[in-house]
Amino acid sequence: MRALARGLHLLEALGELGWTRPGALAAYAGIDRSSVYRLLNTLEQLGYLVRREDDGAVALTAKVAQLADGVRDDEAVAQIVAPILRDLTAAILWPSDFASFTGGAVTIQVSTHRLSPVSVYRQVVGKHRPLVRSALGRAILAAAGRAEREAMLGIVARLGGEDARDIADRRGLDRLLQAVRRRGHAASQGEVDDRIGAIALPVRAQDRVAGGRVAGAVNVIYFRNAMTADEAADRYLEPLAAAVRRIEAALAGPRPAG
Repeated sequence: MRALARGLHLLEALGELGWTRPGALAAYAGIDRSSVYRLLNTLEQLGYLVRREDDGAVALTAKVAQLADGVRDDEAVAQIVAPILRDLTAAILWPSDFASFTGGAVTIQVSTHRLSPVSVYRQVVGKHRPLVRSALGRAILAAAGRAEREAMLGIVARLGGEDARDIADRRGLDRLLQAVRRRGHAASQGEVDDRIGAIALPVRAQDRVAGGRVAGAVNVIYFRNAMTADEAADRYLEPLAAAVRRIEAALAGPRPAG
């Protein structure tokens, strides 16, 4: 009975978090890591979850739909986003990422760093970005409705760590998000990497892929010694916005086969 209860608890946690690494899942669920690894292996063998090769993160499969309503469609979103980001990077050369709030963190789902001639990164899919200090995280938080944002912040506070410390000053966070909304886009300058700046826009969707919530955010990354944040916005905000419009239109249409 104890193993069954723990297995169901993990399924519920994955329904809330989406793609999550086993260690983070163990911390969130309050179950020791060795037990989590054993339970995940069993659930994977039974077809209730899938494991991502890039970073070992796990997520629910459609088989869980009969048990809970927590199945995430991050892979379907990634199939839509990937070719659009490739087109964006081909046009502007700078790399771009799509990230969503999954696993209690801003997690990169699609990236064109390996396609860009001016990227210092390569393997970033599955990596986390700071919720408050990254342009991606700021775009997601600023676009989220109050209830959705509070749910995100509650998960972050429960998990602890760097993101939890960053959200401790709620008044400061509110002022930051208000500034993002006034500007019309999110930006960060050297707050994740001293060399790097980024601008970002949220991706919204109203179909079953995103459940009517913020689906994530897309950024454009540049070297800070190449341009200022204002120059980056002047040059690349419109191509970025056009890419986001394409993604949102695709999310609102028929889901990709498979």
